[in-house]
Amino acid sequence: MNMKHIFIVNPAAGVGAAKKVNMSELMQKLKDAGVDYEIHRTLSKEEVASWIKERASSGEELRFYAVGGDGTICDVVNAIIAFPNAQLAIMPCGSGNDFVKNFTNIKNFLDIDAQLNGSVEVIDAIKYNDEYCLNMLNIGADCDIVVRSGELRQKGVSSGAASYAIAAMQILTKWPKYRFSYTVDGVEHEEDLMLVAAGNGMFCGGGFKSCPKARLQDGLIDVGFVRPCKGIKFFSLLPKYHNGTHLDCKLADEFLVYKQLKEFDLKPLDDCVVSVDGEVSKFKPAHISIVPSAIKVVVPRGSEIIK
Repeated sequence: MNMKHIFIVNPAAGVGAAKKVNMSELMQKLKDAGVDYEIHRTLSKEEVASWIKERASSGEELRFYAVGGDGTICDVVNAIIAFPNAQLAIMPCGSGNDFVKNFTNIKNFLDIDAQLNGSVEVIDAIKYNDEYCLNMLNIGADCDIVVRSGELRQKGVSSGAASYAIAAMQILTKWPKYRFSYTVDGVEHEEDLMLVAAGNGMFCGGGFKSCPKARLQDGLIDVGFVRPCKGIKFFSLLPKYHNGTHLDCKLADEFLVYKQLKEFDLKPLDDCVVSVDGEVSKFKPAHISIVPSAIKVVVPRGSEIIK
């Protein structure tokens, strides 16, 4: 094989979940297959971005494996997106692993034989000001849940998808709301919202199917503008929001505006935070747009993109 295979390993993903990958076994399989490979352990977001860009600028055909969670995938995407010679492969070892839920047979992503014999597809990405997001942006209560979920995992209270479920109940039952201004198709709206979810993929929060119509190759961002909801109505809608059937629920018409867009503008009028593929920061006014056919992604043998 002429292609170089580079494994970007985040030891901190999933509170150490990346350590569960048997690196000795992985390296032996790569040697047996005659693969030209190397392993790079991340030191920081900034370090890995600089390191990947330097490698990719050589013009050599490179396949970068993000060994970590959705945040690690996002770091690799932002580093390689300008380089047509670079491919993204994924070995999910995070807490939520939401991006790979957009594919069938996700167990194949941890099978190096399936990865080496996989196919390459071109998928879209979301541009958020000057950054890129492969799966989803979550603003408001959705992001508060990500923060709380991380706190629970750090304390050892829960792990994985369970931490998101517990955090969701703790945050959402406080009935949070934030004031936003957003512009869609040239029309500006201003209102209180509980959350905004903008997805290239369908899932967030360890399995909440918040953008059920989203597809990775459709050239659109799926956006849910969710108004404040309380009491019995909230408890009726929450499980539907989790399993992705909320768009078929008449009650949702009162609280949800769901759009499929190529771009829109969103401005916070209250202080709030944003989760960009699980990475949290203060939310600032943003122009959010779709970048069609932005990234080459490896689909392991036996898996497919959900159409």
